Amino acid sequence: MYLSIQQVSKKLHKSERQIRYMIKQEQIMPVNPDTYRRDGGYRFKEEEIDYIKQTYEPNGLTVKDAAKRAGISPQYLMQFVRKGEVESFTKIIGKQKRRFFELEEIDRFKDRLQERTVSNREGEYGSRVQLISREVRIFDKVRINGVMTRVVSTSPLKILMSNGKEIHIHENIQGKGKWPDRDYIKQKGFAEFSIPIPRNMDHPVYDLLYKIIFQLGKNNTQIYETDLGDFYVRCRLGQLKITEDELQLLLRYIEKGEIHYNPKTLVAHLTSGFTTISFDIPTKILDRYREEAEELGLPMEELFQKALRRYL
Repeated sequence: MYLSIQQVSKKLHKSERQIRYMIKQEQIMPVNPDTYRRDGGYRFKEEEIDYIKQTYEPNGLTVKDAAKRAGISPQYLMQFVRKGEVESFTKIIGKQKRRFFELEEIDRFKDRLQERTVSNREGEYGSRVQLISREVRIFDKVRINGVMTRVVSTSPLKILMSNGKEIHIHENIQGKGKWPDRDYIKQKGFAEFSIPIPRNMDHPVYDLLYKIIFQLGKNNTQIYETDLGDFYVRCRLGQLKITEDELQLLLRYIEKGEIHYNPKTLVAHLTSGFTTISFDIPTKILDRYREEAEELGLPMEELFQKALRRYL
């Protein structure tokens, strides 16, 4: 019995485009490679397709199917694989190495994932720092009983003394009020910094962070406190007017992005370090990359970057 390409596609759980690619790579051979146009399409021996099905389909879930069963994206699943939190195995399919998962392993992982209560972002960066509460701004200097202190937490309200001691404040204190309203920065991306938390209330880091929030706006600034004792700061891609000393401080702790500084105007432009370009690409190549990215559990952008690096 002979099968059409549509029947083979269903039998192997692959798209017709993938079947044609397998034919081109000689991973699967039709019985009519020279007359398929006259015959109305390719024809395949059923027994050969059954053999290919056994050879090319191991007992396991692909990255895409495993991620779907776990209720997360393939990219997020691969993060757990790299950390060693999910077991998987690889097999050579045709000329490529593919990753697969046991059904029971993914079900166990899904149960563990559901037990976690922290959000993705909180888990990735740390505890979110509240930038204002009760009209008191984070990192502002306030006078308590005639003594100058630094606000290091707004919820709960805590101040840092000149001797490095932190004190909880229960009574209301006079703050500067709400942060000035700034337009939301729509440009895609962030500049990110990992800054050790100072124990000196007069450390320039506090004044710099206050200036960042003041100039960019609280909706364009995210600050987290990590388990390692750092501030992780994410800034949307705006402009800051800072001194050269403050520039050097940011450059020392930058994690992602770039800073372009004009010493004459003292203006620093925050950029993501990436440039968006637009170009035409054949649909077949794009589809191939999309399928490859899903199988590997990688963002398409990362796969393109790897291909470019290999070429260059």
